[in-house]
Amino acid sequence: MTEIEKNLARLCKLAMELGATNAKPFNAKGVVVDERVRLKCLIPPCDDYGLNLMCPPYVMSVKEFREIFSKYQWTILIQIETPFTTEMKKQIKQAKEVSELYASKKFANTYKENFDPVRSKLHKIINKVEAQATMLGYRFATGFQAGPCKLCSECVVKDSKLICRHPYQSRPSMEAVGIDVYKTAENAGLPFDLPTKNKAVWNGIVFII
Repeated sequence: MTEIEKNLARLCKLAMELGATNAKPFNAKGVVVDERVRLKCLIPPCDDYGLNLMCPPYVMSVKEFREIFSKYQWTILIQIETPFTTEMKKQIKQAKEVSELYASKKFANTYKENFDPVRSKLHKIINKVEAQATMLGYRFATGFQAGPCKLCSECVVKDSKLICRHPYQSRPSMEAVGIDVYKTAENAGLPFDLPTKNKAVWNGIVFII
């Protein structure tokens, strides 16, 4: 086993010890980047578009990201799974259209109550794996999380005079830079159902070297 393989295994073990459901290293060529992913930030419009420094239009373009990530050879995909609660399943079943769920404050509250802690946990795992990779000598190690950054209840982007409150913790989502999470997870050997059925699978990624 080569040194990089040993270190990738060590980083995956760390992710699992911190609470990840899955963590797997794979060749960075398996990362799929598609402009249509960024399009979905706009259509239908995401609640965080233009209101979060870690989301479009404030993050790098898909073109810029594609050029940068092409320099990497290895990356680690990290997942956390969480089941839908009985209440969530009930609300989803009662909705006649998806738009009803988006408009429902009750569903929004249920969603946040059940999923925000899980996403926050994954965010911390991504940061720690990235930090450990840097300590191992991979100075360009960089992580991307699942969904919009939620470190603050309200992003400073509303006041252009302020800078990010957590510059060493905040990270863009995979989707924000155009990563096709579904196809990338499939290429990494960690596929998940889409649309989701009984559980949500949150994905984060760390580019190592």
